[in-house]
Amino acid sequence: MTKIEIPLDTPDIEIENVEINKKGDIIITAKSTVKGTRCHKCGGQITKLHCHDREITLRHLSILGRQVYIRICPARYQCTHYSGNPTTTQKLQWYEPRSPHTIAYEEHVLRELVGSMVSDVCIKEDLGYEAVMGIVPRHIKTEVEWCKIERLDVIGIDEISLKKGHKDFVTVVTARTGGRIIILAVLNGRKKSTVKAFLGSFPKRLKKTILAVCSDLYEGYINAAKEAFGANVIIVVDRFHIAKLYRNGLDELRKEELSKEEYKKLKGAMWILRKEIEGLT
Repeated sequence: MTKIEIPLDTPDIEIENVEINKKGDIIITAKSTVKGTRCHKCGGQITKLHCHDREITLRHLSILGRQVYIRICPARYQCTHYSGNPTTTQKLQWYEPRSPHTIAYEEHVLRELVGSMVSDVCIKEDLGYEAVMGIVPRHIKTEVEWCKIERLDVIGIDEISLKKGHKDFVTVVTARTGGRIIILAVLNGRKKSTVKAFLGSFPKRLKKTILAVCSDLYEGYINAAKEAFGANVIIVVDRFHIAKLYRNGLDELRKEELSKEEYKKLKGAMWILRKEIEGLT
């Protein structure tokens, strides 16, 4: 059997076992290589191992079309300095407590949501609607480690609705650079002032590397970009919204020209059109 090595983007672990279950999923059993943690009471470093918590299973990035899960039993350490000798469970940097996914996988889902519909992402990732929407609030942030970013190239600004049928939004700001998309921030709401304030916080050295800003047709995003980067910044409308305008226009024309019976016969044709348009844009 031919073998390849793929980085997991999960530092500080040692792989103990890899297996494929009956569903074809890859199950990776791992253990932490970090000794100790910080006491949740006094904040000091503690290294006395107390026990291991129950096993947790976290969804990770798929590999070769197979879903990947990482299993780990987090270590619990005891503080010998604080009254009562409290224990604290160690948390590694690649996952968040109470999340069923790794951070890398959740960032992947957020990137999939940009310029796409939630229902499409649910289908592609085999996730429920609530699971996808549960990811978004965990990643709301405005602080960026700019020192780790060399250039930005194309900035993307997109909105995600947190609830079905509700006007409860977050704004995802991304950068397409070096052939990959990185998430810069997830902002609460979609107010122009909020977006402008974040875009205005970009370091001058990185503002100089921006080639264009990709957004939907929402004027708040477009004006925020122009005011933050200058009126001459190139604004590109993302292909998802261009395709939507084409579909809506054609659908209205079909309704005017065809009878209800003829229109029903074309059920599903709009899906084909959508794929064709997205392939051309």
